[in-house]
Amino acid sequence: MKLRAVKGIILKDLKELRREKMALFWIFIFPLMWITLFGTMWGGHNPPVSLDVGVVYTNESPAFTARDVIGIMENVTLEGVHVFKIKEFSKQGAGIDALKHDKIDSLVVFPSGFGRNVSTGKQAKIYVYFDRSDPQQYQIVRGTLMGFFSEMEKRMREKRIEIQLRYMEAYLPRNMPNVTPETVREYLIASAEPLEVEEKEVSGETPTPIKFYITSFIGIQFLFATMLTMGSGTLEEIEKGTLRRIAASPATAWDFLAGKMLSTFLIIMISIIFGLAYAKAVFGETVVPSPLGWLIIFIASVFSMSLGLAIAMATRSIKSTTAVVNFISMPLLFLAGIVIPESIVPGWARPIVNYFALGRALKDFRLLEIYHRSAGGITSGLVLITVETAAVFLIAVFLYGWAVKRLEV
Repeated sequence: MKLRAVKGIILKDLKELRREKMALFWIFIFPLMWITLFGTMWGGHNPPVSLDVGVVYTNESPAFTARDVIGIMENVTLEGVHVFKIKEFSKQGAGIDALKHDKIDSLVVFPSGFGRNVSTGKQAKIYVYFDRSDPQQYQIVRGTLMGFFSEMEKRMREKRIEIQLRYMEAYLPRNMPNVTPETVREYLIASAEPLEVEEKEVSGETPTPIKFYITSFIGIQFLFATMLTMGSGTLEEIEKGTLRRIAASPATAWDFLAGKMLSTFLIIMISIIFGLAYAKAVFGETVVPSPLGWLIIFIASVFSMSLGLAIAMATRSIKSTTAVVNFISMPLLFLAGIVIPESIVPGWARPIVNYFALGRALKDFRLLEIYHRSAGGITSGLVLITVETAAVFLIAVFLYGWAVKRLEV
């Protein structure tokens, strides 16, 4: 391999890139648009949920009524935002009609006798209506409302136990020292709430959403820019006759291949660094890859370049190469966990995240750089993507060698 020839090809590609407006768009502008769009939409602080809740109730005279529950709901705030915006309806049918026409998010109906039952210690019923046409919105609305009622039910149990104890203290036997108001209280609480589940948090840095979308930008570079730059760029050199002239010169076709891959890698690295700096300037946050993180990026780049070259050499057409790359890349944006978290990838697509080189490379990169896993925790993934990259590289080299022989005939 002649280093001077390789250097010349790299410099030639860098100079030609300045004149290729579409290439500049896909390599530099499109990824920045992606970071800006999704970083602005989902990368910042999400405001608390605020729901429009319709209520239907009847006026009652007991000490505690549906109106008291509604008053509590109206005063629930999170970060200064009222969680429930209450709209009263005189009839249940009017409330259901409003729910069907998206005028409210949910309808809460307190049947007649609610206040009487609560005040006399009986079980009281509440009907909560949801619209399930939007599954995601349904989960948010249901989780918020049922969480409120679950907490309120717990407070009501505690209050009832305190009232019961006041009456029981006067009748506790004096000759049983082991039976005290406190032990009775413990048994009453356990009977009403057998399990106490307490949420604990593991200490550590919690990544912000913007960091996820920064890594998505890196994955997009692999799926589109790297494959297209390598595949289409090589075919352009064949169509212009550059590769034929190189094959007939002291510089070999293999010098051209090495120079092309190195120039592509250099361009993608500049784009990635530029994107990371842009995220820091615009959002105040970025991801600074460690040496192992850069190694993952390098291996993924080689895989993507090899796949792009293999596709180009197999199709022998720039249009076909572009079509095949887009056909492969568009589904993988989602199925390989590039732009959506692995947790919401369909179960049947999880193997793509775990075993397809680009999906696994981005998964391990995130584990390492934004979730701070140890290097040992991603060793198996690193071995897998290295083996896959070597296999695809050998296939690409074979197809490239076959194409070069056809040029020499």
